[in-house]
Amino acid sequence: MIEEFISNEQFRRIFPPLAALGLIALFVSLGLWQLDRAAEKIRLQALFENDAPYARLTGDMPVTEFQNIEAYGYYLDQRQVLIDNIFVDSRIGFYAITAFRYAANQPLLIVNRGWIARPGAHLADPDLSTGDGRRTIRGRVGHLPRVGIRPGTAFEGAGDWPKTAIYPTLDDVSAELGQELLPFVLLLSPDNDDGFVRRWQPRESGPMMHYGYAFQWFAMATTVFVILLWQLRKRQIRGSE
Repeated sequence: MIEEFISNEQFRRIFPPLAALGLIALFVSLGLWQLDRAAEKIRLQALFENDAPYARLTGDMPVTEFQNIEAYGYYLDQRQVLIDNIFVDSRIGFYAITAFRYAANQPLLIVNRGWIARPGAHLADPDLSTGDGRRTIRGRVGHLPRVGIRPGTAFEGAGDWPKTAIYPTLDDVSAELGQELLPFVLLLSPDNDDGFVRRWQPRESGPMMHYGYAFQWFAMATTVFVILLWQLRKRQIRGSE
């Protein structure tokens, strides 16, 4: 039944052009999607480079990606998290993650205080202490570092504080702290004290990669379109003979 349908002359005349048009539509849509992704990367880069004044963090204040915010309160430095397997300048180390109490009866703010080299033969354990004093901290709205596939669980075993984790989520950190957290992280400004190496950049790649992908999809659509025109032209020539 299927073989008879495929061998049908009308099917053989109609299906290839329809399939080609379907491929062209698919390739064009993928190219447009890549252009949208490039535009989104440009938007994020503009947000990151925005030097707007710092907004004081309050209870239910909405925030946007890379927004400049400040908070007044104190660090909970007795229970900190070190995120392992973070590379800076080809050296392996940790991000120091510390909770910050900016208001009573509100979720804690998680602060990424920057990168610390992993201790070794010539490096002592890092001093993570911040003291008990209240202070104003400033930074940008961001996220914890993410990875496509995380090997195992974020936290292994009970352990003492500070705890080491592999790419934890905010939910993972919240469970360890036993506290509700705000749904974002403050990337501590390089101008603030109590931090380490801080060279914050948008984690996403730039727009040029997406422009390259878009060009490839549009090129494939153009190729299929040219082949389609060539095949239709051949049919026209045969029909006129």
